Amino acid sequence: MRWIFFALVFANLLLLGVFWQQQTLAPQPVPGQIEVPDDSRRLQLVSELEQPLQALRLPAGRKSEVRPMCYVAGPYNDELDARHLLARAEALGLDGRINRVEVATEEPSEYWVHVPPRSSRAEAMRILKELQQRKIDSYIITQGDLAEGVSLGLFRNKTSAYGLQEKVDGFGIPVDVRVMHKSEQEYWAEIDQVSQLNDKMRERIRAGDANISWQQVACGVSAPANTK
Repeated sequence: MRWIFFALVFANLLLLGVFWQQQTLAPQPVPGQIEVPDDSRRLQLVSELEQPLQALRLPAGRKSEVRPMCYVAGPYNDELDARHLLARAEALGLDGRINRVEVATEEPSEYWVHVPPRSSRAEAMRILKELQQRKIDSYIITQGDLAEGVSLGLFRNKTSAYGLQEKVDGFGIPVDVRVMHKSEQEYWAEIDQVSQLNDKMRERIRAGDANISWQQVACGVSAPANTK
């Protein structure tokens, strides 16, 4: 019976050894490792895609608008003179147009006597009532940079305007005088084909108009800034 006992012990040790060997050979999962299923997406080249990629579109308003440049010739005080220059340009196969510009001069035309803008409409109304009680024509200004101020009128005579200012100042009401300048019209001829207008071509089109100049501006702009 002893040999049966030793045979059973040997058999158990043999099975334990085989089981231990299988456990050590089996791959152990690595902590933090993610198993990727077989049906997951794989990396593809652009050329392998069934549909082409859509171009990225910028939101509306992000596009920078670049305006083309044009040549302008002027200024002319008479529109007819500007049209004569444009006719010479058109005779050379160029296209253009006449732009009319309103330009302020240094010569005063009127004097606007007014109370500067108040902190509120109620404050402006208070001053208005006080002026009307003193028989001074006035009204509240509702628009522009002088809104919530009080107008005391426009005067062509400088002495009358500053005389009223001094009178109202005597009531303890602050008053300013804004000088309104005369304006005049000037005309500019605008030519589209900038690349064709070299120095020689511009001089030919200008002809005898010695008091004008050529300048480059964005097309559609009436005239260069600070023409006066």
